Amino acid sequence: MNENELVARLRQRDPRALQYFHTQYHDRIFAVARRLVRDDWDAEEVVQDVYWTVHRKIDLFNGTSAFWSWCFRVTENAAKMKIRKYKRYPTPVENDTLAALSHDSSPDDLGSRPDRQLAYKETLASIEDFLASSDEMNRQVYMLMDVVGMEKEEVAEKLDLTIPALKARLHRIRYALREHLGSAA
Repeated sequence: MNENELVARLRQRDPRALQYFHTQYHDRIFAVARRLVRDDWDAEEVVQDVYWTVHRKIDLFNGTSAFWSWCFRVTENAAKMKIRKYKRYPTPVENDTLAALSHDSSPDDLGSRPDRQLAYKETLASIEDFLASSDEMNRQVYMLMDVVGMEKEEVAEKLDLTIPALKARLHRIRYALREHLGSAA
C-alpha cells in the first residue's frame, strides 16, 4: 500500500490501515522516540501516543509533505511532551503562604509570628515585582486565572485568545514565576 492509499484509508478509520501503519512505521517511530526519551519504556509510551494521535488527527495531515515527515513531527512532539512531564517540580513556596495569597489574606491573618508575616510580605513583593516585569497579556492571564479565579473560557473570550493559547501562556507564566520565586529565595 502506498502512502496516499494509507492516508486515505486511515481517514476512513480502516482498522487494517492502522495495523499496516503499525507494522510499517513502528521501528522508525520507536527509533525517533528512543533517541529523544532515552528509555525503552518511555519510547514505547510515545509510540502508543503517536498511534493514537495519528488515528485521531489524520484529517490534519494536508499532504504538502511526505506522510513520514508528518509522523516524524508527531513523534517528536509526543516525545517532548513526555520529557516535559519529568521536568515538573512543586512550587517552592510554603503552603501557608500560598493559602494566604490565594485567599487574599493580610499578613495579620498569618498569626502573631513576625517571621511568617515577613515571609508573606517578601513573597508578595517578589510576585508583584515579577508581574510588573511581565508583559501586559501575561499579567492579565495570571491575574484573571490565578488571582481572580475566572474560568478559562471566560478569560479566553475576554482576552481574545484560544483556550490552548491561554493554557500555554498560563503554564509559561506559572513556570517563570516558580523560577523567579526560586531564585529570590
